[in-house]
Amino acid sequence: MNVERILSSFDFSKRQNWIAKFFDFNITKFEKLLREKDESFWQHQGEKRALQLFHATAQRVPAYKDFLKKHRIRHEKIKTIKDFQQVPFTDKENYIRKYPLEKRCWDGNLLLSNLLAMSSGTSGEPTLWPRSGFQEFEAAIIHELLYRYLFDIQKYHTLLIIGFPMGIYVSGVATLLSSLLVSQKGYNLTVASVGTNKGDILKITKLLQKDYQQIILAGHPFFMKDVIETGREEGIQWVEKRIKLMFCSEGFSEEWRRYVLDQIKPSLGAENIVSTYGSSELLLMAYETPWSILLKNAIEQDKNVKSELLRRWSPSNLFQYNPFFRYIESVKDELLFTSASGIPLIRYNLHDMGRIISTAQVKSVLPKLSIQWQLPFLALGGRSDYAVVFYAANIYPEHIRQALDHKPFLNKITGKFVMRKDYTKKMEEFLEINVELRKNIRPGVSFQKIIQKRIIDHLQKVNMEYLFIWNNLKQDIRPRIKLWPYQHHGYFKPGLKPKYISSE
Repeated sequence: MNVERILSSFDFSKRQNWIAKFFDFNITKFEKLLREKDESFWQHQGEKRALQLFHATAQRVPAYKDFLKKHRIRHEKIKTIKDFQQVPFTDKENYIRKYPLEKRCWDGNLLLSNLLAMSSGTSGEPTLWPRSGFQEFEAAIIHELLYRYLFDIQKYHTLLIIGFPMGIYVSGVATLLSSLLVSQKGYNLTVASVGTNKGDILKITKLLQKDYQQIILAGHPFFMKDVIETGREEGIQWVEKRIKLMFCSEGFSEEWRRYVLDQIKPSLGAENIVSTYGSSELLLMAYETPWSILLKNAIEQDKNVKSELLRRWSPSNLFQYNPFFRYIESVKDELLFTSASGIPLIRYNLHDMGRIISTAQVKSVLPKLSIQWQLPFLALGGRSDYAVVFYAANIYPEHIRQALDHKPFLNKITGKFVMRKDYTKKMEEFLEINVELRKNIRPGVSFQKIIQKRIIDHLQKVNMEYLFIWNNLKQDIRPRIKLWPYQHHGYFKPGLKPKYISSE
C-alpha cells in the first residue's frame, strides 16, 4: 500500500477535478491505514500539514498576512509545531469580523469558491462561509468512511433520508452533496433530501420502506427523536426494518441514546446511532465510532474512568478525529482548529470547550477496549462564550441538557429547551427554563417541580460556580421551570434548529 500516494490525494494547494479525485480514491486502503498506523503517525502527519497550511495561508491570504503583521509574527520563523503553538489564535471577533470576506479567501479571490454556505447564527449574526471542490472531496471521503464501515451500505440497499434544514445553512446541503457523491460510487444508496418536514419524512418512509433493506435517518437528535416517536404512533413498524441514525449539532447522554434505540427496537446496539461534530466553518471535524461510544458509556457509568480521563469535567459528546484532516489543539479547555477550509483557518477558536484524549490514555484506563481506528478521542463540551450569567455563575446549555436527558423525562419532553435570565419587580435575578413537552402531554405542577429538582441537583454536581452561589447567597436561585405545549409558537416553532438561550 502506497501511504504517500493516499495522503497526497489531500493536497489542498493544487487546483484539480476533485469529483474525479473522489471517484479514484480507494476507501478500503485508507480504512486499512486507520487500523494499521498508530495515533502518533496521524498526529505527525497532522502537524506537518498544519505547518504547511500555515505558511501557505501566510503567503496567499491577504487577511491572514495582515493579521500576522499586526501581531508581529514572521511566518518564516515558525518552523516547528512548538513554534506554531505560539501563533495567536483567530476567531470571529479578531479575524472573521475584522476583514472583508474576499480578503480571507485564497489569493484574496472570492471567485475561486464554488459554494456559499451560512452559519445559523446560534450565538451571533449569521456569517457566510465559502467552499470549493476540495472541501466537498474531503467531506465525501469522511461520509463514505462512515457509511461503509459503520452503516454497511456496501451490503444493503439503503435509503438515506436527510432531515437537516436545507437551503444556505450548512448541515443539509453538506450532507446532501457528500451523500450524493458516495451514492455515485457503486453503492446501492438512494438519497431523499427532505429537510425538517416531519410529515414528509414519515410519508417517504411509509411509501418506500418495503423497497429498501436499510433506512438511514439523518438530522438533529431531538428532531429525529420526534420523528421516531411520531412514526410509532402512526403505525410505522420500525422494528421490522434495519434502521440507522446519523446526528449532528447537539449532544446527548447514553441514557438518551438508549431511549431512542428502544423506540425502534430494544435489542439494537448503541452503534446504530452515530453522531458527528461539524460546523459551518470547518464542515466535519469528528465523528462517533463504536469505540468512542463504548468509551463514553464507560465515562458515564464508572466514576473512576471519568476521574482518570476527565476529572470532574462532563462531556456532551465523545468522538474520534483524524489530525490529518483537522489539526486540533486543546488550550485551557478550548479547542483550536487548523484546516484548509473554504477560507483557510489557522488556530481558529470556535469557543467550543473540549479535551483531547489519546488512545494510550484510554488503553491505560480501559485495557480491554479494542480500538480499531487508531485515532485520538475528542471530548466535547458546550461553548465557552454561550451561557447565561446568573449571579456571576455561568449557566451553560449543556448542563441543562444533561439534566433533562433523564429516562423518566424522555417520554414526556422533546428535549428542546430555552433558558433566559430576567428580573423581578425588586430587580432580583431569576433563571427561567422553558421546556417543550411532547405532543398530547399536558403540563403539570408536580412535573415542573421534579424537573426543577433534577436541574438543581445536576448543576450542583457539575457547575462549581452555581454550587458556590447556592451555598453562599441568600437569594432564591432555584430555576423557574415553564412547560410549553408541543411546537408552541413562542419558543418552539417547527423546523428550526434549537436556540437554547433567549434574550427576550
